[in-house]
Amino acid sequence: MSGRASMAAAPAAAAPARVATFRQADRFKPLKISVTRSVDGLLALEKDWRALEAQASIPCLFQSFDWCANYVRHATGNQPLAVRVLSAWQGERLVALMPLSVQTNNGARVLTGLTEPFQQYTDMLLAPGVDAKIVFGEMLRSLRALDVDYLHFGQVREDGNLFRALDGVVPPSGEEDAAPYVRIGDFPDFETFHRTVVNAKTRKNMRNARNRLERDAPVVHEVARSGPLLSEVIDRSFEGREAWLERQGLTSRAFRDHNFGAFLDRFKRPERTGVETVAFSLTHGGNPVADQWGFIHRGRYYAFIASWDAAYEEASPGKMHLGEILAACHGLGIEVADFMIPAARYKFTWASDAVKVRDFVMPLSWKGRLHNALWLNFLRPLAKRIAYAMPVGLRAWIFAKVMPVKD
Repeated sequence: MSGRASMAAAPAAAAPARVATFRQADRFKPLKISVTRSVDGLLALEKDWRALEAQASIPCLFQSFDWCANYVRHATGNQPLAVRVLSAWQGERLVALMPLSVQTNNGARVLTGLTEPFQQYTDMLLAPGVDAKIVFGEMLRSLRALDVDYLHFGQVREDGNLFRALDGVVPPSGEEDAAPYVRIGDFPDFETFHRTVVNAKTRKNMRNARNRLERDAPVVHEVARSGPLLSEVIDRSFEGREAWLERQGLTSRAFRDHNFGAFLDRFKRPERTGVETVAFSLTHGGNPVADQWGFIHRGRYYAFIASWDAAYEEASPGKMHLGEILAACHGLGIEVADFMIPAARYKFTWASDAVKVRDFVMPLSWKGRLHNALWLNFLRPLAKRIAYAMPVGLRAWIFAKVMPVKD
């Protein structure tokens, strides 16, 4: 999320010795790597995929079968989809899996996360006791043979399996970010957590801001896991986030994709998706002040999209709402609330921890090397620094001029 060795420094000849080590330890049969290239093939992996998820020690929502199946079912017929699911088997047992796809970026063919740009993290599902580096070393032969210009593993968490596989092998690319999180399940109740994280001055300021609002009308927090409120929050947060990006003169690959909104509509009926979805809404006199929604997966809440009414800016609605969300998460028995990237300052009102998140890129052709050196590691970071240095109004004006009209 450097002085690390490049991928070329890892000799392919080492792979047979690694497989032999498994045999000597009598723990695994030799690894067999498979590449699934079709939607039907992906769906046929369901039983083994779910079995791997159930035993994996690190939850991977965006590499779960349900998330990926929803994506491919939505994408089929809407856009070209070049599925490439890498799986590692020992006998009949699936021990590792990475759902990937081939996409085009500025004329270059890139192998990246299957559900990019809609996923938030890229990771590898891994069975307990299996070495991520060894599995990736075996997968590398298949990855090199996939006729792409470069491999792109986006938003890899430092505490994930894929980071351990790539660290010191594939160099990081672009800027480092971080994902703030709260281990809310470590506390007996929300008030105990509240006292340990938020300082007295901040607690007083937020309490005063809420009291000022309540002089005019009640402030109410609602939680929905299905029904009309879930649908309303999904719609409002999407529209609010889109409007905020435009006002700030910023952009997002997901929001630039005209299929993104339709994909999110699937989660208005979570019983049909298999992905547990939850929405949180803070209202003042019945008017929405702040909305957030996301997913619950294996004891973790993933905060997916949030928005707030700019008219309430003085009340710091983002900070206020995160407190309500964490209280609700504790009540739902959630162990970890993941606020995900970016590492926005308001998230650290409540989160004292954050995990580093990086992109990793491995060029496989001259075009990939050129794209990585010029765009990913030079021009893109430079453009971002210049954009963020501009006044918001100027940046928004330029954004409106250069961005294409939406479909």
